[in-house]
Formats: sequence, structure tokens, C-alpha cells
Amino acid sequence: MRTDIEAGVLDETDLALVDALQINPRASWTKLADVLGPAPITLARRWRRLVDDGAAWVSVAHGDARARGAIVEWACAPGTETALASHLARLPHVGTVGITSGEYQVFANIVAPSLAATTRVLLNGLPLPPYVIRMRSHVFGGLFGGMTWRLGVLNRAQAERIRETLGPPPREMRPFGPRDRALFLALGHDGRRTYTDLAEELDTTPNAVRRRLGRLRRNGDIVYRCDVARALAGWHTTALLWLAVPDIDLRTVGHRMASRPETRMCAAVAGPSNLAVIVDLRSFDHLEEVLVRIATAFPGVVVTDRRLVLRPVKIHGRLVDETGRCIEVIPPDPWAATPD
Repeated sequence: MRTDIEAGVLDETDLALVDALQINPRASWTKLADVLGPAPITLARRWRRLVDDGAAWVSVAHGDARARGAIVEWACAPGTETALASHLARLPHVGTVGITSGEYQVFANIVAPSLAATTRVLLNGLPLPPYVIRMRSHVFGGLFGGMTWRLGVLNRAQAERIRETLGPPPREMRPFGPRDRALFLALGHDGRRTYTDLAEELDTTPNAVRRRLGRLRRNGDIVYRCDVARALAGWHTTALLWLAVPDIDLRTVGHRMASRPETRMCAAVAGPSNLAVIVDLRSFDHLEEVLVRIATAFPGVVVTDRRLVLRPVKIHGRLVDETGRCIEVIPPDPWAATPD
């Protein structure tokens, strides 16, 4: 008998489990069981099956305010899109890669620790094979949101029981130092690694790891991200939208777009089209609904370009197949190309 995953869908328990971990990615199995119903060991086994099948995973990312980088697009000779996308996907400082429709056939999100590092990557750290016709880049200095998102399966009462209270930011704001980087990279393969496991790798104590992670999260330096193979959850395609927004309205529009359930990234970028938005879609018709909603809610905003992602290649450090299942992990490393 085929499992639901093999049949190309997730059952209701799996969807609820993923949604719960999107709310609190490091919640204990006991806490999750109190809300979801199945026993802790049952939930742990289900999650292991999802991870082993490439259907879901937890990773770590810089918080929206700390995120730096650029969206880069390449136009290349016909038939070379897959080769370029595959090459880019192997680079740890390239978080996301997709093959798109339109004038530029490949796009990638570059992750970097600073604006200066982003500049060095754009000038020296990206491939320019002979079949690349042209390239353009859009630098961003932070995100409005979309890095963390939810399936929205659980009701409000369930979500509140699972949600973690981080508390106020620490009084002393420390720079993101070498030990923080080491911890960030150690979580790249699995954001649910235990404190003991992390402590053994980093030659410290579980309590020290717990304190450091707590400070980084309260400070907004890092966030955990629970992702799922999109097609298994009913998201069958993705689009990249470029918007021209009046400068006075940019923050308002950016935050409202970032709060939409289909938004996976929303960033202000330098250029005539000053807002980049990546959205997941239920269908092609869903794209038209999104565009109509933008036109209705923001009459002064112009959608200057829209492109379907024909083939996802990498999603925030996970190489994926045509259905979005993870087939290999190359954890995002913002410091890989230009170590500070």
C-alpha cells in the first residue's frame, strides 16, 4: 500500500505537524503531542519519515533585519538554463535557485553577512560561463518578511498553545561573532539538533548552547524555518514578482505583502522596481488573484514584471526535485565567499 507521501500528498496529521513546527520549530514532542493528539513517539517517527523522504525539514536563517544579500538574474543561451542553475545551486552562499519564464531564465538569492560582503560576491563570487548573455542584480539590505511562513492548518487556540515566548531582546546587543557563526552553520543541516549534539560538535556545554541560541533569537539575529515540499501541501507553482512602489509607501506595502500567506520572500531592492516578492501559488489562476489583489489594495503600485518559476532547483539550502522534495543539503553559509 502506498503511503500518502508516495501518493503525492500529506495527510492531515502530517500537515498539522508541519504547521506546528512552523510556529515553534524546536518544540518538544511532548508539547506537540499535548496539542496535536498522537503520542510523542508517534510524532517523532512521523517527522523522521517526512525528513527521510525529503518532504519537510527545519533549517536556520538570519532574521529579517539582519538578512543581507541580493537577487541576481541571468539570461543565457537556450538549453543552458539547467547547467547554470545546477552550478549556482552548489554554492553555499547561494540560498535559493530557480529556472523561470521570461527574459531572464535563472534567478538566485545570494546570502551575505553585510552590504560590503554582498558587493564582493557580486563583483567576484559568481560564475559567468560563456553561455551567459547578461546578468543583473538587485541588492537588498533586509527583508520585510516571508522567510518564515505557515500552512495555516491549526486554529488560533492550538497555535497559541504551541507558540514560544522568547521574551524581550537582551539589554546588551552583541555583534554576531565567530561562535555565533559556528552555531549557525551547525544548525544548517538540521534546525532541530539537540543542545547536547550541538555542544559536542562545538566543544561547549548544552546550557551554553541553549543560552546562546536564546540570545540570538531574542535579538532577531536568527530564525528557524520549517519548510515542506510545496506540491505535497497544495502549492503547485511559484512566481517572482517585481513591483514599483512609491518610496513613501514602500514599508507599508512591503510589510503587508510579507504578511500574505502565499509570500515566501519580500524585500526592498535598489532599482526602478523596488520591491521583490516571491509567492507560492495553488494554480496559475491563483497568480491572477494575487495580481488583482495587489492592484486593488495598492492603486499606486505597478507590477513591472511577473515570472513563473518553471523548476525549483534549490530552496534555502536544500537541493530539490521537481516536486520540491529535498534531495541534498547544502546549508546556507553567508560567509563562504567573503569571510569577514
